[in-house]
Formats: sequence, structure tokens, C-alpha cells
Amino acid sequence: MPHDSVDEKDLELIHALQLSPRASWAQMAGALALDPVTVARRWERLAEAGLAWVTCVAGTALHSEFCMVYIEIDCVPGRLDDIATALSAEPHVRYVHHLTGMYGLLVVATLRTSAEVSAYLRGTVGQLSGVRAYRAEIRTVGYGEPSRWRLRSLERSQRRALELASTPSTTVGGARMDAVDRKLFRLLHEDGRMSYTAIADRAGISEPTARRRVKRLLTSRLLRLRCEMAQSLSGWPHSAVLWASVAPQHMESTARSLTALPDVRLCCALTGERNLLLMVWLRSLGNLPQLEATITERCRNLSIVDRAACLHTVNQMGRLLDSDGRSVGYVPSNVGDFLDV
Repeated sequence: MPHDSVDEKDLELIHALQLSPRASWAQMAGALALDPVTVARRWERLAEAGLAWVTCVAGTALHSEFCMVYIEIDCVPGRLDDIATALSAEPHVRYVHHLTGMYGLLVVATLRTSAEVSAYLRGTVGQLSGVRAYRAEIRTVGYGEPSRWRLRSLERSQRRALELASTPSTTVGGARMDAVDRKLFRLLHEDGRMSYTAIADRAGISEPTARRRVKRLLTSRLLRLRCEMAQSLSGWPHSAVLWASVAPQHMESTARSLTALPDVRLCCALTGERNLLLMVWLRSLGNLPQLEATITERCRNLSIVDRAACLHTVNQMGRLLDSDGRSVGYVPSNVGDFLDV
């Protein structure tokens, strides 16, 4: 499916699904001034071409239940592709980015505990043929997640209609997941818009039970849905990673300020001297110096200490991506196995 066949209505549909990933086609149609059949057909076309998809991730209520580790890997020349492919197939791995600079890969993995992180680094990453060196830091706080990033295709009135249609979320203390909930997570990770009929059939439960459980998982922030797209379609086709150093007493206010910047996709605190990481989407790599200037002017207590351009995101939350960012494969997540809390 060539990119020039994607029009403004397709982008409006993706933006709409970013706001309300499981809204009905009738609700989408009302906001987009299309009929429901046309909306459904457009989404099917985008999804089949790997240009957009809805997936599921662990919500904020569960972030304390696992360790997320950011691993920079220095590869022997000629082995980067093999290492990226091997790590992308790992169920622990959430992201694999090919970067400029000495450490050619940035890999993000999720493990249960710091001890499991240690075992994974020593037993998997460190044992891969072609890994010359690596360094790793654990995320301590997530301030801004990629699911917050939005296209800017809808008018305010359209956004308002879809936000009203979405299910409100509240963090629920002590909320728990059982074996059925973990099945639902895996199914929604595969396809966040999977019908309740299909979910019920594959999970071995009734459709009313599927509806009730999915709603509980989403409203309690145990799980979160997100609509992703091929970055090449977004209008922000370039990515960069920034590492910064911030004094601990200024971390909270600095990070919260940076998450308000529209180009920032990810903002999280890490262990180590480079204790703040930003992933940004850019219209041009030439915009990076100005964005850095904006960041340092906005946050006087921050010092940017390193940066890298992202040449290719190989794996994004279990989707294997081609050089245009289209989904061309799928790796099931093992995070659901962690969520027996």
C-alpha cells in the first residue's frame, strides 16, 4: 500500500483511535463525518498494510511490578543486524532501536526483578556473538509514555467528542489480575480492537464476561490501549534519543515540564549519571538543535550530555517494523506472565 494512498481522513482516523482505541465505528463515524462502514473499511486497509495498529501495554497501576532496563549495545562490525534480529525475537524485549554513535543498538527489555535483569544481561545479551560491549540502566520513573503522543489531524470539537466516548480511567489500589486477565492482556496486545466475540472465544469465557473484564482492566489502569502508526506517515519521520543529567531535587519538575513538549514521545528517569532519557519525534533532524535549545531554556537545571539519531526502530512493543516503520511481523509479549499480582 503506497503512502500516497493515505489521505487526511486516514490520518484523522488514526488520531481518533489514539484518543479512543476501542470506540465503535459508529462513534468514529460521527466524529469523522463518515459512515461506519467506510470507517471500518479504512481501518482494515491501514491495518492490513501494517500502517497502523492498536495494541495493549501494562498500565500505570502495574509499573511497580516489573523492571524496565535500557541497554546500549556496541556491536562488532557486520553483526548489528543479527543481534537486532535475535533480540527482537525475545519476549522480554519491548523495543530495539538502531542508533548513530558508538552504541549502535538501544534495547528496552522488561523483567520481573533486578536479579532477573542481571541474569538477562549476563546470560543473554553478554553471550550474543558479536556483542563487543554493553551498558545498562534501569528506569526508575516513567513521566511520559509514547501512548500520550498524538497526531494533530482532528479539530478540537472532534477530539472532544471522542474523549467523551472513551472510558474514564482511575488508578485502583490493590487491583489484581488472574489467569483469565493475563489471557485478555495477550489477546489485546495482539489486537487491541479484537471483537468481544473473538476475545471470549479465544479466552474460553462468555462475551459478557469478556466485556466486563476488559472494561475493569482498562478503567483501573492495569492495562492501557494505544494506537500506533508507521512513523513515516506521521509528519514527524525522524527520531532522536537524548540523555540528560538532572539534579535529583529538580527531576520531578523538570520531567513534568518536558512531557508537555509536543515532540517528546518518551520521558523517563534512569539510574546512572545520565539520569533522564527523552525519545523525540522530529519533522527533520535539522530541528534537533532548536529542540535542544528549547529544552535547555525551559529547564535550567538540565544538562544534555549525549544524543543519537534513530536510524531504524526494529521492534516496537512486539511489532517488527520495516525501514518505513510498517508492521511486518509480531512477537507475543511475556509481560502478561508477570502480572499475577
